[in-house]
Amino acid sequence: MNPRERIVKTVNHELADRVPLKLSPRDEVRRELLAHFKTEDWNAVLVQLGVEGWGGAGVGISWPEWQAREDKEVRPGDWPGGGGAFIWHDDVTYEDHWGTLQRVGAGGKYVEYISGPLEDATIADLDAYDFPGPDRLIDDPELPNKVADLKARGFWVSSGVEQPYKTCWRLRGMQQNLMDYLIGKDFKNALYDRIYETWEEIMRRVATAGVDQFSIGGDIAMQDRLLMSVASWRELDKPRLAKLIKVGRDINPDLHIFIHSDGNLMEIMDDLIEIGFDVINPIQPECMDPFEVKRRWGDVITMDGCGSIQQVLPFGTVADVRKHVTDLIEGCAYNGGLILAPSNAVQYDTPLDNLLAFYETACEYDLSRLG
Repeated sequence: MNPRERIVKTVNHELADRVPLKLSPRDEVRRELLAHFKTEDWNAVLVQLGVEGWGGAGVGISWPEWQAREDKEVRPGDWPGGGGAFIWHDDVTYEDHWGTLQRVGAGGKYVEYISGPLEDATIADLDAYDFPGPDRLIDDPELPNKVADLKARGFWVSSGVEQPYKTCWRLRGMQQNLMDYLIGKDFKNALYDRIYETWEEIMRRVATAGVDQFSIGGDIAMQDRLLMSVASWRELDKPRLAKLIKVGRDINPDLHIFIHSDGNLMEIMDDLIEIGFDVINPIQPECMDPFEVKRRWGDVITMDGCGSIQQVLPFGTVADVRKHVTDLIEGCAYNGGLILAPSNAVQYDTPLDNLLAFYETACEYDLSRLG
């Protein structure tokens, strides 16, 4: 069974030979794995781990004013964004193409959000902001051929966009963005109008090109609940997400729709399924019980993730990791519908032996045992 066949069976709720596997490591972990397998070829590492078959094809956005600026500088580092070109305001503070300011932390491993370009904006100010509309999408007449080629080579092909809520807080700041749900609805709707107009055109293009899956990624939840109230999400986010999904499904009824959000989504799982999400990531086990999710919704969703990066992978023993993986497979993969992975980026302090045990155990488990 090639990787694409394995993934297709899984998302169609059929038993494959084994569970499909994914991996998103920090750069430090990537280097450690390359050294362990004595190679400079990252794809060779993925093959060794059993992480195969994931392809991507999408639509780019043009940022002409940003691209024309000559004051951008590339600074390496293991922080998210390290090695990218930014405008540096001081030794640790940088501005990206959205106009968002962030700061590299003292340890050089993480970044802190400082401010967004629309924090104090009014609706009248929105027209002055250089938001990329559909006219800024980069046309690629070869996109359908690229998608077809990836499929022919055994890849599952995804495309996607950032969760509009996250785009709003990037531009507006977390506090102001949350306040907009209550006392700034006109502004939020006006900003959402711009975001969704562009995102819907991206959806049209990639769905027409034949991608297997459209992904919407960005956290909308905390460890125990949504970031906003359920009522606010249902009023302002749910109908717009439903329309975005409908744009794609009207073109391809078989298009799979993926959502990523860390945290606890239990309050809105029925809503997500109702509007068309059928691949849910990461089912963070510290926040949501994967076995309960499987019991309640496992016949209509694919669970993507589920591996503990807050507890078992960093702090467990190899035996703990092997039991964790086996329990997840036996409790969540019995009729397909499980793509197994650590629930987010594997952190730099995760023991290598634990990470290797995670993938070895999953590769060794023959799903025919589940009947």
